Amino acid sequence: MIRPALILWIGLPAIVTIALLLVSYQVKGLENELAALERAAIAQQEEIHVLNAEWSFLNRPERLARLAERHLDLAPVAPKQMISFAYEPLGQNLESQGYVK
Repeated sequence: MIRPALILWIGLPAIVTIALLLVSYQVKGLENELAALERAAIAQQEEIHVLNAEWSFLNRPERLARLAERHLDLAPVAPKQMISFAYEPLGQNLESQGYVK
């Protein structure tokens, strides 16, 4: 007859071994997931770096000045376009005075 202590001494290491294997596989899976997340973070940092460089290139003042000249019909502000709301009565129509088109 097998003694209960013998079953305990054989069964306990087997249970511990199985538990360690399961934990080991879980750790490997989590390490792989962490590595994938780190690669994704590095890729996003590189994309941000490229986008910042592109933003700096596109927002150069000389380029923006050329685009504004080409696409916007800007002219100096005429004195009649300047108004101060502090001196205007609230009931007056600004269109009749030529302030608003």
